[in-house]
Amino acid sequence: METKELETRRGAGEEAKKQADKVLNESLKRAKDVCKEAKKQADIVYKEAKKLAVDKAAKKEVDKAHKEALKEADKVRDAIIGQVWAVWNTAWDQRSEDYTKAVTESEERIEGAEKAHEEARKQADIVHKEAKKLAVDKAAKKEADEAHKKALKEADKTRKEAQK
Repeated sequence: METKELETRRGAGEEAKKQADKVLNESLKRAKDVCKEAKKQADIVYKEAKKLAVDKAAKKEVDKAHKEALKEADKVRDAIIGQVWAVWNTAWDQRSEDYTKAVTESEERIEGAEKAHEEARKQADIVHKEAKKLAVDKAAKKEADEAHKKALKEADKTRKEAQK
């Protein structure tokens, strides 16, 4: 049985996950866009440098520099993606930890409520038994029965409220 607090935390957690996923997807897209733009700029520089290269050695050096610029663009993209995932994973781990803690606390409260409920019922039964022994007439026995019923209802009510 889930408590209202747990349901609220679950809902908030689901909303936080949606937002985290949205930020993750936007960040991954930006990383790819940055890489794409860096490669585009490298291609522009490459074309201009290729026009200016006068001999075979210079053209070879331009090709090498272009290839290196493309590799660096990929490295930057990969570094950004790595950081994005690290942040997302940390946030997810924290959310999972918070949810697990909430579940544990809720279960402990429910368990405590169940124990208190059992104890209250036992005490009501003991008091009822003693009251019936001491009752001298039907009216007193009936009154003991009514008090017992009332005590059991109150114990049930208290348990239900503790589980909310």
